[in-house]
Amino acid sequence: MKLKTFLILFFITFISVYVLCGFYLRTHPRYVPQVQKQDLTPILNQSTFTEADYNTLFEQTGVTKPLIDEMRTMPNFIEKMELFQDNYLKEVSVTSEYLPPVTTSEILDASQSGFQLGPYHNGYVLLTQSTYTANWRHGHAGIVIDEVRGITLEALNPGTYSMEQPISKWQYYPTVKMLRLKDVPQSTLDDIAEYAATHLKGLPYNILADKNQGEEPYETHCSLLVWQAFNHFGYDLDATGGLFVSPKNMAMSPLLELLQIYGFNPNEVW
Repeated sequence: MKLKTFLILFFITFISVYVLCGFYLRTHPRYVPQVQKQDLTPILNQSTFTEADYNTLFEQTGVTKPLIDEMRTMPNFIEKMELFQDNYLKEVSVTSEYLPPVTTSEILDASQSGFQLGPYHNGYVLLTQSTYTANWRHGHAGIVIDEVRGITLEALNPGTYSMEQPISKWQYYPTVKMLRLKDVPQSTLDDIAEYAATHLKGLPYNILADKNQGEEPYETHCSLLVWQAFNHFGYDLDATGGLFVSPKNMAMSPLLELLQIYGFNPNEVW
């Protein structure tokens, strides 16, 4: 009788916790910046920026120093930064769509325009928290393979093969991180992107695919696909070194530097 009572209580507790966790996950699809909007014009009109200036710009726009410095060489820099600020700080509505067989992807409501990605190049890594299965917010990953056409390579869901996707879709995720490999020339990132496009396209999706597949990968999933592209050149993006790799593992990688965030807590890795 005591065992039966214990099992009943355990089951009720488990279900209650599961439901509460699911409620929290679905009602907190993104981080809302906890800052007041500032006039950035005095900073943006300066000929040089201090570290404090870069920090303020990051807090207001989600764009980091490397990307800011690149955009300063482009036309309409001030207007673009003000657009980043507006998009980063505005309130948005989030809806969701079903990805067979058991995954959900969150997207910005169709009535809203997407946020603006900063300049991107071949080999850049994109991460989002905005996909979950049951109550596990595992996220999604992709790699830029053709900056001219605006194309990423991604592994989407079971029953599909790794395929090209328009990078514009990332502007409708409620959460996005854009990162790149530290301290390497763009030519190295071009080589990584070319390898991904020629060797990792068309691989069958397997959520249980592991990293030990030799020189010629034969299956993949979203974060593994990105890991496979970089690992071929000796860059292990898995910060944990386990058998499997997740978007969070790559977000933690010391080999990557952050370029832009949207909907992520700037004080947390994931």
